[in-house]
Amino acid sequence: MRLELLSKKHDKKLLKFELENRDWFESMIPPREPEFYSLLGTTEHIQLFLLEYKARTLIPMLIIDDKGNLVGRINVSNIDSNKHQAHIGYRVGQAFANRGIANYAVTNMVRIVEKFGIKELLAYASTENIASQRVLKTNGFKAVGLVSNYAELHGVPIDCIEFKLCLS
Repeated sequence: MRLELLSKKHDKKLLKFELENRDWFESMIPPREPEFYSLLGTTEHIQLFLLEYKARTLIPMLIIDDKGNLVGRINVSNIDSNKHQAHIGYRVGQAFANRGIANYAVTNMVRIVEKFGIKELLAYASTENIASQRVLKTNGFKAVGLVSNYAELHGVPIDCIEFKLCLS
């Protein structure tokens, strides 16, 4: 397994992954715009993410298994070089859930962000998403608060737990 920087060459593979997992992801997190689910939409998404990476405000990575399959994504976003702070988020495809992939990705992404000078990572997990909470806790994140109405899913507000990891 490895983390790989998102690039233009991933357009078709990323679209396939997102389409295959769309219903599953949308059962847990707010949906993407419908325009995303086309080759043009995915290509524009990649271009935007690469611009943000170049500006050092985002680290967009794919999680690739030993067979070359795209099994998930992990991003560090909202990188604030003045505060040395950023947010981490991830998603693993339904067929690859409960195999330690998210834990692997978070562990390795923490090593990457330390090289960027980030001292504090924030993450949010739905109060219902016990698996994600477990991944964060396993990687040393501490729950620091409850954020009511963090987002809306199918017209229903979602409460999230805010997690923080302080890096040396």
